[in-house]
Amino acid sequence: MPTTKLSPEKSTALRSAHRRTSRGATKCAELRAIAAELFLAHGYDGVSLDGIVRAAGGSKTNIYAFYGGKEGLFLAAIEARCRHLQERLTARDLAGLGLEEGLRALGRDMVDLLLEPEHLALYRLVIGASARFPGLGEVWYQNGPLASRGVIAAFLAGHAGELAEGARLEDFARMFHDVAVMDQLHRALIGAMQDEAERECAVDLALRAVLGKDVARLQHPSRPLRGTSG
Repeated sequence: MPTTKLSPEKSTALRSAHRRTSRGATKCAELRAIAAELFLAHGYDGVSLDGIVRAAGGSKTNIYAFYGGKEGLFLAAIEARCRHLQERLTARDLAGLGLEEGLRALGRDMVDLLLEPEHLALYRLVIGASARFPGLGEVWYQNGPLASRGVIAAFLAGHAGELAEGARLEDFARMFHDVAVMDQLHRALIGAMQDEAERECAVDLALRAVLGKDVARLQHPSRPLRGTSG
């Protein structure tokens, strides 16, 4: 299957002539939302511009004017859906929570969010289409895992005095994120959904990784523990 490189014209940026009107912005958002539903349900090749127009109204002219075509709309729809999911994570009010309590709340939210059918469908779509559209993986990474780790790092910044001296917040955030969600996500992708107790166990493991006795090792996460190989 040929690889398609998404051009800047096929990005999420609206063309200036349409961006200046609220009507154009509204129509653009409608196209993104409806296209995302169709792409998630049928995949990239299973969706046509005619099908999007039938579902959203308007004409193909709108799609070309806003996004340059199907590829640009696809990228924009995925980015918008990723941001929508992230908004739910950032909406959590962590004010006044202690380090462990706040991390546990974030961990629970992340696990629950990433195991929802909508996110699993999005993840499968991105993985399946990334080789064909190289820019897609970057859009997903920036608005998915990297954004989630940013939320964690921002919370940790308020408790930096409780962490190991000299530790990098980004390292702690990455460790907590990956330990909490990655095994759960991989198992869910093959249909092995976890119950509440198993999700809580994953969050506990992430907390021990960040706050436990081996916390100093996170300052150099690529360095193996003494006595281990690899």
